[in-house]
Amino acid sequence: MKEQTFSAGICAVACVLLLASQASGFSYTMEQMCAQISGTGYVGNPSSCRAWGYCENQKLAGWGTCDDGLIFDSQKSSCLPANQTICSTSAVTTCANAKSPMYVADPTNCTQYAWCAGNGTLQYGNCGEGGVYAANNQTCVWGPACPQDDICKFIKSGSYIGDPDNCGSYISCNNGYGTAGSCTKQYYNLATGMCQNANPCDGSSNNDSSGDSSSPFTVGEEVAGVCASFWADAEEAVADKTDQTYRYVSDNTTCYGYFYCANSTASGIWNQCPAGTQFNVAKGQCVSPAAFACKFNRCGNVNRQFMTVQYTGCRSYSICASGVQATCQNDLYYDEINNICTQTRPSYAICTATAPTKG
Repeated sequence: MKEQTFSAGICAVACVLLLASQASGFSYTMEQMCAQISGTGYVGNPSSCRAWGYCENQKLAGWGTCDDGLIFDSQKSSCLPANQTICSTSAVTTCANAKSPMYVADPTNCTQYAWCAGNGTLQYGNCGEGGVYAANNQTCVWGPACPQDDICKFIKSGSYIGDPDNCGSYISCNNGYGTAGSCTKQYYNLATGMCQNANPCDGSSNNDSSGDSSSPFTVGEEVAGVCASFWADAEEAVADKTDQTYRYVSDNTTCYGYFYCANSTASGIWNQCPAGTQFNVAKGQCVSPAAFACKFNRCGNVNRQFMTVQYTGCRSYSICASGVQATCQNDLYYDEINNICTQTRPSYAICTATAPTKG
């Protein structure tokens, strides 16, 4: 597999035809996975079972796609025949190429699974209320966490990576599933892949040293003063809820972080929206990123290679891996939800929002 160097020019040309495929429900982007890997290596692309990313110096250095008829096997870090490889992002693709009967996970819905008949067809089964499908043992188990939603799902088997939720610790990846571990009386340095005496952490629970999209807050962290500062900003969200005494306010740092405020003088308790959504303070809810114009980094918490640049009328988009701003060729509009360049301006809120006037 040949490495493909990332460049804004290549991406701009690709956007005219078709940008990235729709993101799956997977919690981590390729950028976030690369941030946990020391040295160099390949990761699977959660948006396409044929695509891959190349990591170098904890950054996404490039990406590419396997040839027709091949699927990128994240566990073996190579492109393999589609009829021998399970697609991590599409049960339909797997069953279309399966030559013998098998059960596979449905990457878009963890509460159900697919039965591949071996002739290109499939049938879905459901685990019932409270149940999720575990592909590692092909059974339904009690939820709510999805067993397939593991950072190791798209990382080569046998790898050790930094734990994105516990700085100074590591995860051992084997066959798509991770086992948490820690160094004995030492700290794991994700940049070197080694244990060391000195603490490499900067106080954040996020092991992502790039700082491009990680929040300065941790889930459950209490911060004094934020409720008093941003209480009024959430007035619209509770205008018709006369019995609601609490509010959710933006963390004023990320597009996806918010604080729970029991009252205007309480300390805020930080939390973040589910993957793929961002916090709209005017509604007090986590919504589709296209539904409003966030003024912070719109690439945060979404599994996308490109995101619309706010206040450009959907004429410009940001390349999330580099932060470079680009435009569609031939003066087309960028459709953020369908990831294509189009002649018709989409009606999403992000496309019609205008910059606030100074007053």
